[in-house]
Amino acid sequence: MDTPVRIANPRFNEPPCSRCGLCMGDAWPAEESLRSCVFNTGWLGSHEERLFGRKRNPQDNDELAFGISRRRFNARMRQPVDGAQWGGIITKIAMRAIETGLVEGVVTLHGSMLQPKAALATTIAEVLEGRGNKPVLSPTLMALHTAWRKGLRKLLVVGAPCHVHALRASRADNPRLGEMELHVVGIPCTDNLDASHLRWVLRHISRRPETIECMEFMQDYRVHIKHAGGRTEKIPFFCLPPDVVRPGVFPNSCMSCFDYTNGLADITVGYFGAPFSRDWKTQWMIVRTETGERLFELIRDDVELFPEERRGDAHPSVKASLGLTLEPILRPESLAGRKRMPSIAGNLLCLLSWMKGPRGIEFARYSVHIHALRNYCFVKHHTPDRLETLVPEHIRILANRYGIDC
Repeated sequence: MDTPVRIANPRFNEPPCSRCGLCMGDAWPAEESLRSCVFNTGWLGSHEERLFGRKRNPQDNDELAFGISRRRFNARMRQPVDGAQWGGIITKIAMRAIETGLVEGVVTLHGSMLQPKAALATTIAEVLEGRGNKPVLSPTLMALHTAWRKGLRKLLVVGAPCHVHALRASRADNPRLGEMELHVVGIPCTDNLDASHLRWVLRHISRRPETIECMEFMQDYRVHIKHAGGRTEKIPFFCLPPDVVRPGVFPNSCMSCFDYTNGLADITVGYFGAPFSRDWKTQWMIVRTETGERLFELIRDDVELFPEERRGDAHPSVKASLGLTLEPILRPESLAGRKRMPSIAGNLLCLLSWMKGPRGIEFARYSVHIHALRNYCFVKHHTPDRLETLVPEHIRILANRYGIDC
C-alpha cells in the first residue's frame, strides 16, 4: 500500500532558496553572500557574458540548449574509480588536481545520499570520501568559508548550477573570493529535492526503499534505482505515481532553475548526453573554458574518448510531452483523478520511445528543453513578479519556438 502523502502545500510567495551554503558560513557577513544569490541576480545572462565575453548565439541550436563551450565529447574511465557512481571522472579530476598541486583543496560533499554535508577535501582520502551523487539540496559552498579561514587560495569547486552561479557572482563581488584561484567542475542538475521529500518519493516508488544507494532518470526512459547488494530496480517514467510530480514535491528553487547543463562551470561532467550504458560508466563532457581544458588534461591519459552520438529529433518528442509535463503546474487539481499507468503499458512505451525517440545528444536536448519550458511556465504561472529576474533571454526564445504561452 502506498504511503500517505504528507508533503505540505507549496507557498509560492516565499523566495526560492536552494540552500547552496554560501550564506550559511561565518567567514564574512551573510548579507554579502545574499547579493550573489542566483535567485536575486538571475540565471546565466550577464554572468555568462562576464565569463565568456558574449551571450549565447540563438542561431546555434546546440549552444542554445547546452551553453557556450569549446568542445563536447563522451568519455569513459579506463580504470573506474572504485565506489564511484559514474566511473569516477569527477573524482579523478579532483584527485589529480590535489596530487599535482594545481589546487590546495576541493570544495565538495561528504555524507550519504540523504544526509550530505559540505566538505573541504585536502587529501586524496578526503576526495574519495566524496564519491557518489547526492540528489538533495546541499550546502556545498559552506566549505568556501572553511577554505578562507584556513588560508587556502587555490581551490577546485564541484557543484550543481546553483552553487556555481553563486560562486561566480560572489567572486566578482566579494574581494575575499576575488583573490582565490578557482577551478570549477559542474554537475548537470535538475529536480533535486529536500531530503525529507526524497525519502517520501523513494518510499512511494520503490519496493525496497531502505536499501537504495542511488537513483537516476536514465536515457532508456526509466528510473534506475540501485540497491545495496547490486540489484537495480527499473521503473518506467510513465509509471511514476502522479503524486510524485505534483507541485510541492520538488522545491521552488529547482522549479525556478534554468541551467540544467551548468553553463558557468569550467567543465561539465554528466551522463544524459552520452549513449545509454548499462554499467553507467560512459559520461558526457563539455569543456567550456581554458581552465576547463587544464582540468581535462589532468585525466587525459585516464579516459577513452568517443564522439557524441546523435539520433532523431528532440523537437517532436518535446511537443508530445508538453501536455503531461505542464498539467501539474497549470492544473494541479487534475492529478487527483490521474491513475498510475500499469507497468506493462509503461514498459511498452519505454521500448517505443527507445526505438523511435531521440538518443545521444538529441536526448540531452529533449531533457534540457522539457525542463526549461516546464520551469518557464512554473515561474510565469506562480511567481510572475520574478519572471524578468530569473528567466534568461535564450529561454524566452526557446518558449517562442515551441509556442508556449502559459
